[in-house]
Amino acid sequence: MDIVANQKQISTDERIQIEKQVKIDLVNHLYEGCLPGVFAGLAGSTALFLDYFHYTPTDLLIEWYVFFNLAILGLATLYFTFLKRRDLLSYATWERVYSIMMVGLSLLWIPCIYLMPDVITRQVVGMVGLFIVTTGYATGTIGQFSLCVITLTALLVPLTLWCLMQGSLFYNVIAAYCVTYYIFLLGANRRSTIWFIDSLKLKLENTLVSYQANHDLLTNLPNQRMMPRYIESAMNLIRNTEDIFALVCFSLNRMEMLNDGYGHQAGDAIIQIVADRLKALSEKLEKKGTKLILTISRKDTFNILVLPLKIQDAENTIKSLFTVLDEPLHLDKKGIKMTASIGVSIAPRDGEDAQTLVAHADAAMLQAKQFGSNHLEFYTSAITASLPKQLELEADLHHALQHKEFLLNYQPLVETQSGKISGMEALIRWNHPVHGFISPANFIPLAEETGLIVPIGEWVIEEACRQVRIWHEMGFASLHVAVNLAEKQLRQKNITQVIENILQKTGFNRACLEVEITETAILDETLVNLIMEFKKMGLSLSVDDFGTGYSGLSYLKRFAVDKLKIDQSFVRDIPDNQDSVSIVSAILAMTKEMKVKTVAEGVEKKEQLDFLRSKGCDYIQGYYFSKPLNAELFTAFLLKSKDLSANPAENV
Repeated sequence: MDIVANQKQISTDERIQIEKQVKIDLVNHLYEGCLPGVFAGLAGSTALFLDYFHYTPTDLLIEWYVFFNLAILGLATLYFTFLKRRDLLSYATWERVYSIMMVGLSLLWIPCIYLMPDVITRQVVGMVGLFIVTTGYATGTIGQFSLCVITLTALLVPLTLWCLMQGSLFYNVIAAYCVTYYIFLLGANRRSTIWFIDSLKLKLENTLVSYQANHDLLTNLPNQRMMPRYIESAMNLIRNTEDIFALVCFSLNRMEMLNDGYGHQAGDAIIQIVADRLKALSEKLEKKGTKLILTISRKDTFNILVLPLKIQDAENTIKSLFTVLDEPLHLDKKGIKMTASIGVSIAPRDGEDAQTLVAHADAAMLQAKQFGSNHLEFYTSAITASLPKQLELEADLHHALQHKEFLLNYQPLVETQSGKISGMEALIRWNHPVHGFISPANFIPLAEETGLIVPIGEWVIEEACRQVRIWHEMGFASLHVAVNLAEKQLRQKNITQVIENILQKTGFNRACLEVEITETAILDETLVNLIMEFKKMGLSLSVDDFGTGYSGLSYLKRFAVDKLKIDQSFVRDIPDNQDSVSIVSAILAMTKEMKVKTVAEGVEKKEQLDFLRSKGCDYIQGYYFSKPLNAELFTAFLLKSKDLSANPAENV
């Protein structure tokens, strides 16, 4: 069965649109120089007229002056027409019209070359003026190199010929200077044109990266990173009214079974179909005064804001979401009947911030799944109490902290060019006495919710410093260790003192400790002073979870960020997927320009390594070199690492 989900990445049409936008920006850039060009043309022609007057045939000089300034008037008219009526013609046509006008203006300078006075002083003044004019043309045609070649040729070639016709050594020197100046201006324009076009493309690529970091590439819906912003806007909308809004957690049932039976491409196709139906339902409900704001939080789960609502209408309105599954979903001529479970939290009753509302809607959805197909559950405090496994896990977390059930694994950070280990990331693991190893994905969110992440985080920092100091004493003194700081740790009033105490206790070199914080945290203005304190302490700063806020990258310089970690979701498909290649290339180009080191996470293939190496990525982290290792295995790995660049480890 051939089922292909049309993933939303950089399509051919989008690439065409980017090129079109570059062309539009280039044309706008050209016309922005029209008005200064008009004033410069009037001033230049007037200066030459006064310089030549009484020293060259007056009637010819006046004719040239009139014709040239009529053309200048035409340029001014063209400029104002473009400003007012740019939709009248295509940008390609506007470009051609501009080019014709500029070529005509450059040709109109030729008569004043052959009208050059016989007086040497005035000739020198005239030639200096013409050199200034050529500089203006070279500058005004940045972005259009071919136009630069034509206009400069029209100006400097006749001037060179005129000088050669004079025959003396002085004029031959001027002719040689004309040729040299011609080559120089072409080179300067060429370099500027390349830089200008590349800058435009990089800007567009950066915009694309920002968009894709905040949107699901499969459905083109906003992802969970956008939900806090939407909830804040919704709270402002209902404030001082009797309205409410609902946060709906809409989760498709049996997706794991469908993926196993039909393949993940079929699962992707299902998600796309459901997303399209939800969009259609949103348009239908909006006509009735109810707005749906759709986001996707997980592969099989949509988070939907429904607003504004009256409490008495909430259940019926939300139940209408089930109608998107009334008709079977067709895959390869086979109809598949899908159901969903819906959990709902109501604002402001069940919470007034994104984290609380999402958690409550998710808990209600898990409760709804216990009742089977197409069941809706509103959040109540009893739901939280009905999740005994979560409560048991919370109690076990306290026990684990007290009885030292946590341990650290270390994943090497490898220099891309040399293959040498420069450090590692410390990753926590939980060896539960009954359930064995529990994934961090299962207990870290709970630790953050309960606040246990604070003492757990302190243990991670201390244990990492203690262990890495041992490796320093073994002769690996340059190793750095990176530890993640959760948001609750950053909100801890004495976090800097806690880290300082750990450094003093362990005797660890502070220059070798790298704190990793998410991009969301570094963009939080309330944490500015804390981040500055980290830098004053001599700690390295790394931005993890790269993606959001890409248009505001000034923080990289503002906080002297040392490393930027490219998430594995961007690295996974390179070099086979051209869209991922474009995104990663844009990130690396930007960070190189800003002199920020880059780390690529999730490198698993040699082809990925080769690509990242060719693009100048500084560090690599991933299974191609090593999975996360406990301290004993990492020690052995270090001892064998001297020739790592020649013989990289394979799934150690």
